[in-house]
Amino acid sequence: MDILGAPIGDYLHCSKFIAGRCAESRKLLSGLVDVAAVDLQVAVSLLRMCGSFCRMVHIARVTPPSLASDGLRSFDEEVKQCFVMCSAINVTNDAWSQAQLGLKFGGLGLRSLSHHAAAVFIASLSFSGFGKANNIHLKQAVTMFNTQVSPFYAITVNSALESPIHQKVLSGLIQAQHFHILLESSSPANRARLLSVAAPHASSWLSVVPSPGMGGGDVVTRHNRLRDEVFDLCGRAHLSVSVERGHGLTRDLAHTRPADILIAGWDRGKPAALDLTITSPLCSVILGESCYQAGAAALAAETRKLHSNGPKCQELGWSCIPLAVETYGNWGKQAHDTFSRLASFLAIHQSSPKAVVVAEINGRLNVVLVRSIARAILARELPPS
Repeated sequence: MDILGAPIGDYLHCSKFIAGRCAESRKLLSGLVDVAAVDLQVAVSLLRMCGSFCRMVHIARVTPPSLASDGLRSFDEEVKQCFVMCSAINVTNDAWSQAQLGLKFGGLGLRSLSHHAAAVFIASLSFSGFGKANNIHLKQAVTMFNTQVSPFYAITVNSALESPIHQKVLSGLIQAQHFHILLESSSPANRARLLSVAAPHASSWLSVVPSPGMGGGDVVTRHNRLRDEVFDLCGRAHLSVSVERGHGLTRDLAHTRPADILIAGWDRGKPAALDLTITSPLCSVILGESCYQAGAAALAAETRKLHSNGPKCQELGWSCIPLAVETYGNWGKQAHDTFSRLASFLAIHQSSPKAVVVAEINGRLNVVLVRSIARAILARELPPS
């Protein structure tokens, strides 16, 4: 029996029902492969938002994990194969485990239904008010969930029924444990990479609206692309800005300009010199710190910039603000503070919530960064035509 898009029956019936839903989804997944040939970002965005977790989550909410997990695991494999065909990358098990994490954990948001089946089912019963302490399926789901999280966060059947537990909370605990396992099994270089991509806003470029105009195709450095994007954002905020200022204006004429972007009246009436720098958390000089502390490379880059350009800016009466970003999209504290203030101006002119504007700023900048790095890699690997 099937009621409201969900199977009611034994294991064989549920597996057959889910297999049928998988077959229906193949048309969409195969269509995404065609989309990827034109724009991979669009294809992966559609896969994350329309073609993966959300497509089967209703079944997981109303079907016990003991009856649905195998069928959901088959669907997870279909999603993986779609991603492999879209990206033309034969991903390793560790890489796919990371891809199945949410964006805040440095993944692609292609969450596994089989991994989250217990959390989804528990949350559904918890909120419905129909869960009973003697429900064997609920007991099995709680046992399954507790094997997926740290013992500190284990729950009981009674605690799940006493007060509603959000699916987001339970799924977050599972993802946090999976991220911890990945981190602990990684080399120092991989640890540094994982911590960097999981930093706040580092993966925001994956959630922006795909746009063929972002990034362009001209041959300029990634530094200048980022500078131009920040300059454009400042202009949209109606700030008085100029680029590449300060060369030859101080006694130290041998060095470069202290301001990639100069904003008039930014800091209590003083102009602010924004100085962009891109660094890698995998550099040998910082790897020992960045494999344990997220943002260590960005912090070191900020310190270097303040040391080299601070005196020049002070002589000119400017505030020195280094905008440091790691190659995986993790911006330094001073950059986040600057973007937060910039978002306040933009939010007024756009009549948008500040949080939305902050996400837009980080997303736009990290799209430019990631595309520029991809071009650099392709330029090294592909022979000239």
